[in-house]
Amino acid sequence: MQTHIVRRLSRRVIGISLALAGVSGIAVVADRTSEPPVAVQNTTLTATTTDDELGEDGGDMAVAAAHKPKEGEVVKGHRRILLVTYYTKSDCVIHPNYPTNPGGRSWTIRKGDQIIWRYNVTSKVAAVSDPGDNKFPHWGFVEDSECIGTSTGQDPKKYTVIENDKEVVRKTPPYPAGVAIPEHRNLSGRSQFDPFWVTVDWMHDRGAIPGTRHKMSHNATLRDAPNRFVIGNVYDKWEVRPTGKTEGGYAEVYVPSLHRWGWLQP
Repeated sequence: MQTHIVRRLSRRVIGISLALAGVSGIAVVADRTSEPPVAVQNTTLTATTTDDELGEDGGDMAVAAAHKPKEGEVVKGHRRILLVTYYTKSDCVIHPNYPTNPGGRSWTIRKGDQIIWRYNVTSKVAAVSDPGDNKFPHWGFVEDSECIGTSTGQDPKKYTVIENDKEVVRKTPPYPAGVAIPEHRNLSGRSQFDPFWVTVDWMHDRGAIPGTRHKMSHNATLRDAPNRFVIGNVYDKWEVRPTGKTEGGYAEVYVPSLHRWGWLQP
């Protein structure tokens, strides 16, 4: 209870600080939602619904055109719990981006609260999400995953699968309490498909940087592929360089501020 009170109070203090900053012009480091405007040539990308909301994202679901579902295809939910929650055994400091983190932004999940582990980047760095925060960003990276304790335990979740041409509701296996995060599995996240783990496309060079520039009009998560793992966060008014490739509402881009490639919803 005390840790939740600390979180609420700290966020209230941030809100007051932001209000004061608006009056006095003082810069507030704790602001995680905006960036100074960037003067770039604006181009047109097809607008889609942003994926800022916290929730169980597609994770490892392929993006496909509309079609009649096939036998055994999951049409809602997942066969496995992909976003497993853990208790923190010490304060976890989360950075929106890694290894480059423009502006030095960060926020803290206090000891005893919950955190979602998604995958290890290295033996120390892990991609995580904050289940207690609905603001952008809620995905980020801890540079010392020793702060993450053991799993909280999660009940089965419902999913819908096609069986004999009908939609049938099934339940995932539960996830037990008291299990530590996988220590020796780097750049690999939980999948709903056998063998239930899939590789994260962390940082690949996709060739020459495109010359076309686009200024973002909203915040967005950066992913390794359409509807897959979060590998960073892109802020409103940041410049991105679209390659022209689009898939399932996502566009492939190069993000100069992060020096990396990925997919986002423009």
